[in-house]
Order: sequence, then C-alpha cells, then structure tokens
Amino acid sequence: MPVDVQICVADGLIYDGLDYADRIEQRLTRASLSCGRLNLLAEAADPAARLPRPTLAYVFTGGQTSVHSDAEWMRATIALVRELIADTDKRDGGAEPASPGPAVIGVCLGSQLIAEALRPDSIIGTSGIEVGLTPVSRAGDSHRSRGGDHGIGVVPSFHYQAISPQIEEVDGVRIEYRNEHTPVQALSFGERVFGCQFHPELTPDDVHRLIDFNKDVITDWNGDTVAAHRSVEQYQLHDDLFERLVIDRITR
Repeated sequence: MPVDVQICVADGLIYDGLDYADRIEQRLTRASLSCGRLNLLAEAADPAARLPRPTLAYVFTGGQTSVHSDAEWMRATIALVRELIADTDKRDGGAEPASPGPAVIGVCLGSQLIAEALRPDSIIGTSGIEVGLTPVSRAGDSHRSRGGDHGIGVVPSFHYQAISPQIEEVDGVRIEYRNEHTPVQALSFGERVFGCQFHPELTPDDVHRLIDFNKDVITDWNGDTVAAHRSVEQYQLHDDLFERLVIDRITR
C-alpha cells in the first residue's frame, strides 16, 4: 500500500524501548502523513525495499554508528542518500517542476549522511558532546528564503560529531542554523533536501530520559549530565519545532 513517507531507521535509541523512528512516526501521523519503514541495517542496499512513487519524502533517523564506519549497511546507506539527493536535485532544476522527487530529510545522523553524500569527509570531531536543550541562531542570510519564519530558538541536541562548515563549498548548500559549539546545526540543499544535527522530534521529557539512558556515553565524551538536565529546565522548547522544520518541507 502506498505511503507518504518512508522512515529510514538507523541504530539509535532515545531510551530503552523507544527508538528515534517511533517519535518521528508519531509526529508524521499526527500531521496525517502515512508512514512506512526501511531498516537501514538490513535493507539499505535493497532497491526493492524502497517505496514506489508517488512518495513525498524519505526521513533518515538518528543513530549511534559514525558515517566513517566501514560497516556494509553504512556504506550502502550513504550510497542510497546520494542517489536520492541526485534524483531530487535533477527534478528541482529539470523540465518537470510539477513532479519533484521525494524530499530527503535527515535528523542527527541523518543530517551527517546527507553531508557525507554531498561532500565526502565532511564529518568531523568536536571538543565534547552537545546534549540537552541548546540555543541556535540563523546562519548568514538564510532567513531571506524562509518568509515569515523568525527562527527556532532552542533545539534538543545529542551528538559528539559534527558537519564541517566547508560543506557550504558545495554548490546549492546553505547552512541554515549554527551555534558556538556546532557550526552546522542545520543545512539545506536545493528546495527538497534538509538536515538538522539536532532532534526536533523530541519532547522535553524525552530529553531528560535520553540523558539518563546515555549517561555513560555523555561522560565518556566530556559531557555533564547535571548541566544537560538543567538546560531542559532553563529553556523553553517550541511545540511546533518538528512541524516547522520537517513537515513543512515534506508538504510544500
């Protein structure tokens, strides 16, 4: 049965019993978008597992494996993302403006997959993990392309690798959001490709539980779980963050 969005599921958990795809699917179905799932670990290299047209979007979730991994599923996933971006880019600028390719959306690891597909070796280490709620700001003049969008303010973050700002050397790439810790918090390519290093699908309660579930990882990557929890109390998260950043791009 045809569905609107294929969620491409990596190997990450928000906390025990709930993975990133669960929250993403809940958000999409709340917006009346039907969803299917592609298990990247088992199906990334299988063209038969992809959705037939018409499909509105592919959404790649967060995960714990680096894009630098030699794991077969990771290499196949990067090739899949590159193929989907090429299709969307061709249709964005081609002779069929009324029939665009599916949007390609990446969340956290998903955004790194997009960057790696566009410019190999774009994923870099950071001085330490960024976790909790964190303020972000617009980069350059990207707001001129977003009409009445006045910024998103604060985002849920959990990552210890980042996208190099050199990604902007790729023709068509725009860095959309950044902060002092992470120079590329979100990027876009053309009109149908978007990646965010943070997790717009999460609620404040999810962030608290993610911090507790990953306390050892946070400590290993020079993070402070107490400060991370405090940030969730300090900042207010917009309820419509996922709708503005993801659903609007899928349905436009």
